[in-house]
Amino acid sequence: MLEADWDKRTKIENSFFLKKRAIRFEDFDEEQKFNLVYFDAFGARVQPELWTESIFKKMYHALKDNGILVTYSAKGSVRRAMQSVGFVVERLPGPP
Repeated sequence: MLEADWDKRTKIENSFFLKKRAIRFEDFDEEQKFNLVYFDAFGARVQPELWTESIFKKMYHALKDNGILVTYSAKGSVRRAMQSVGFVVERLPGPP
């Protein structure tokens, strides 16, 4: 996956394709195109502008029905921002 070309749909497995894009999330405006968003920005303390309701709303609208957003953040304000735009938040256990 790391060697996949940018801005090109790359087949990883039979039913898994990846398209890497270098774009500011603030400029992202696609709707119902993705099954999964893996959000790995720096934490809310370092990049608070990426952990707001408006950013999560973009992610929510970018996902297909039953799409999944994955992030490592456990901060209460982040969880509340996700829930306020429609995400159902599930906490998973972290490392031991």
